[in-house]
Order: sequence, then C-alpha cells, then structure tokens
Amino acid sequence: MKKIFLICFCILFVFLSFGFGQHFIGKTVEEIKTLMQQSEKGLSFTKEVSTDEYHYLKFENDDNTKTKLFILSDEGVCVYTRLMCDYSLLKGIIDSLNENYQYRKDQTWIDYAPDEEHNYLIELKKRDWFFTIKTSRIKR
Repeated sequence: MKKIFLICFCILFVFLSFGFGQHFIGKTVEEIKTLMQQSEKGLSFTKEVSTDEYHYLKFENDDNTKTKLFILSDEGVCVYTRLMCDYSLLKGIIDSLNENYQYRKDQTWIDYAPDEEHNYLIELKKRDWFFTIKTSRIKR
C-alpha cells in the first residue's frame, strides 16, 4: 500500500511541477526566478553560470531527478529551456505532453500559444542516463 501511494505521489508531483503552459522564453533572469518560485515549487534555484560560451540559470529538485536549465542570451534573456529528467519520470511526462500539446513526429510536440506571434517546439531526446526536454520558440 505504501508503494502504491508513493508511485501515485510521484506521478502527481511530475504533473504539478512540469509547468505546463508557462514558458520562460523571452523572460529576464529576475522574471525567471520570480516565476519559478510561483509556478514550480518543486524546483529550487541552484546557481547562475556565466562563461565566455554559456550563460544559464540552473534549478533542481530535492531528489535530483529533475534539473531545469534556462539558457540565456548575452543580454540575460531566456532563449530556450532544457529539462533533464531521470528515466523514472519518462512515462508520466510523455503522457502529459501528449495530453497538453500536439504531437508532431520523432518525439516532438507543438504548443500553439494563443495571442502570441510564436509557438513553442518541445523536443524529447533520450540519453544514456537521463532524457531531456528542450523548449524553444518558433515563428507561426
């Protein structure tokens, strides 16, 4: 019984913390931090990295099954996001993507954002030890 409760709790956590409908592309560092506190309470700010090659914000959950990166431009504006997850979350996340977005092909989905000039491309890539979900903006 305890195991069933834990599984149900984990699935619910995935659905609540994935942040459907909330896109951070085009937001500044401070806007991202504020919105993350409000919308994705399961992820905590870890660090901001700025080198000659990369500038990003990193958020992680407590059990290290999810890491979210906000890749930033030189001006400090988000250009795309990358969510890296443990394979234990794969089925729940794919089910949620299929439920909330239009599946295209080859593990990609489109979010048709109303009242915006852009839509969002969501790409799932399987790696050896984890999978990633990249969200980027595309023109309509």
